[in-house]
Amino acid sequence: MNNKRNTLKEVMDIGLTLVQERGYNGFSYADIANAIGIRKASIHYHFPSKQDLVQAVLIRYRKEFMDKLQQINDQPSSGKQKIESFFGLYRETLENNTKLCLCSMMAAELNSFPIEIRDELNKFFEANTFWTQHVLEQGKLDGEFSFFNPALEQAKTLIAFVQGAQLLSRTSGDIEYYDSLVSNYMTSLVS
Repeated sequence: MNNKRNTLKEVMDIGLTLVQERGYNGFSYADIANAIGIRKASIHYHFPSKQDLVQAVLIRYRKEFMDKLQQINDQPSSGKQKIESFFGLYRETLENNTKLCLCSMMAAELNSFPIEIRDELNKFFEANTFWTQHVLEQGKLDGEFSFFNPALEQAKTLIAFVQGAQLLSRTSGDIEYYDSLVSNYMTSLVS
C-alpha cells in the first residue's frame, strides 16, 4: 500500500512539473514513466486517462495553493504584506526552473480540455480573485490601498497582472523582471 501511494505521488509530482513546463499537450505517459522508471501500465492503474491525471493534479494544486493563501491570512500582517506574499507565491514557481503557475499554463490550452478540467481551472481563478478581493477591500478600509474601481474589478486586474508578469518574466528568462513589474504594481496600489 505504501509503495502505491509513493508511486501515485511521484506520478502526480512529475505530471505537475511536465504540465507547468510543457503544457497539457506537451507530455505523455511515456515521459512520466521514463522520469520515474516505471511502466506506463503502472500510471494507467492509477489514472486510466491523461484527463484523470491532470484533473487530480489540478485539484491537489488548487488545494495546496488555497492552503498557502490561508497561511498568509493567518499571519498578523497588513494588506500590503499579504498582497506581497501573494506575489511571492507566483515568484516561487518562477524560481523553480522558470515554471509557470499550473493554472496559468493550462488556461492557455483551455479549449482542448473537457468541462471537468475547465471547471477546476475556473475554481482556482475564482478562489484567487475572492481572496485578493477580500485583502484589497480590507487594505482600502485601512487606508493602505488606493484604487478607484470596485475591489472585485481591482482583484481581477491583479490576477491578470500576476499571470502576465509571470509569463513575461519566464519569456525573458529574468526573474528580476518579475520583481520590477511587481514593485511598480505595488507602488501604484499603495496609498
